Amino acid sequence: MTRPLVALACMTETWDGVPHAAVRSAYIKALEDVAGCAVALIAGPGPAWHIDDLAGRFDGLVLGGHESNVAPELYGGPPGPGPRDTDRDTLALRAVRPAIDAGLPVLGICRGLQELNVALGGSLRDLGPSAHREDLSLPRDEQYLPAHDVRLAEEGMLRRLLGGEETVRVNSLHQQAIDRLAPRLRGEATAPDGVIEAVSATGADSFVLGVQWHPEWYAAEDPISRQIFHAFGTAAEKHAAAR
Repeated sequence: MTRPLVALACMTETWDGVPHAAVRSAYIKALEDVAGCAVALIAGPGPAWHIDDLAGRFDGLVLGGHESNVAPELYGGPPGPGPRDTDRDTLALRAVRPAIDAGLPVLGICRGLQELNVALGGSLRDLGPSAHREDLSLPRDEQYLPAHDVRLAEEGMLRRLLGGEETVRVNSLHQQAIDRLAPRLRGEATAPDGVIEAVSATGADSFVLGVQWHPEWYAAEDPISRQIFHAFGTAAEKHAAAR
């Protein structure tokens, strides 16, 4: 059986003075091994087909995380900390609305959740040195271990997806967070300090989920992360069957 083909948005990074389109292999591994998808990397802003023919070429869109922050001028915010990636901003903000309107499954992770919110009319805020940042003195694998609880919204998509759990424990590696929630989004999970940790799209014809944490790092071992990728893969498979 042919696997559904999903588009994974790249970042722009410069090594030895040369720009590269880059993505962490953890995202590819989670999408291939857990979600059961084939993965195509797309870099922005890129040619028009990335956006205009997104639903015709792919069965899902994934916006992963990165150290760079969404530029505050895109949501009318005050100057904030960097680094920036204008190519990724352009790609994500052009792709989100057409993808959702076309019924394409969408998964946003960390920066990807923030891009969903900005693309649909919301805003972000800088958390500063908060409990939501990872301890950089720890080994990388330990930085991605669970750090705090989130409470799942009653009758929400995520609570149903996770078997009715009221709270789950997640990792936390982010500097920005949702400030004003976009009109088309619903809050799906909240941290004890009120930070919105997950969203879904109201009225969407397919799976649309954004999470502020990183489920890709332990996607095969962690049951919460595994279920998120399984659900996205199932939605992508359904889209492929109908395409």
